[in-house]
Amino acid sequence: MRLRLRRDESSLGEALARSAGHLAAAAKQLAAALDSDPEARADSVRRLRELDREAEASAHAVLRGLAASFVTPFDRADVFRVAWSIRRATARLEATGDTVEVLRIGDLPPRAADLVQLVVRSCDLVADAVPRLGDPGTVAGSWVDLTGLIKQAGQVHRRLLLDVTSSVGDPAQLARYLEAVGALHRVVEALDALGDALQTVVVTES
Repeated sequence: MRLRLRRDESSLGEALARSAGHLAAAAKQLAAALDSDPEARADSVRRLRELDREAEASAHAVLRGLAASFVTPFDRADVFRVAWSIRRATARLEATGDTVEVLRIGDLPPRAADLVQLVVRSCDLVADAVPRLGDPGTVAGSWVDLTGLIKQAGQVHRRLLLDVTSSVGDPAQLARYLEAVGALHRVVEALDALGDALQTVVVTES
């Protein structure tokens, strides 16, 4: 069962699904940016900025839908929370790409790629789950999987931080790398908050 349960819920459901799709696409673009040489990276970061603008438009569409709809797929406050949790996560993906480009970060330790792949898998789960929030029982498994991925991402982040601090000796370079690692951590934090928002829907609507 998808979000479009009633006629006046259609625009909300479609806007939320679009937002989740932008999130998943942005995660893949960030992975592509980190896997590219500096020249090719610029194209991925440019596309990441475009996706962020599209995600912002979708989030505002959710707000307009909330203002115009008499009924909503689930609690109005939860619709808002899910929409803006997705928006925040997408914005942090874009900020990470921008940080890596502006600071001219070279190759991060291999564990950074492991962390980003966990982020990609998490965002794909969100993109799959959000259109099914109208039937929260079908989303419970996705939320459990997402929680597991976020936990793994936190563990990988801590080890990545150790990799950077133990292998980079130049203070200026270390500062740049730590900023990039911090940006990745902020992405994980945003996805954790998004997972909490999805859990709230599952618990209150089941």
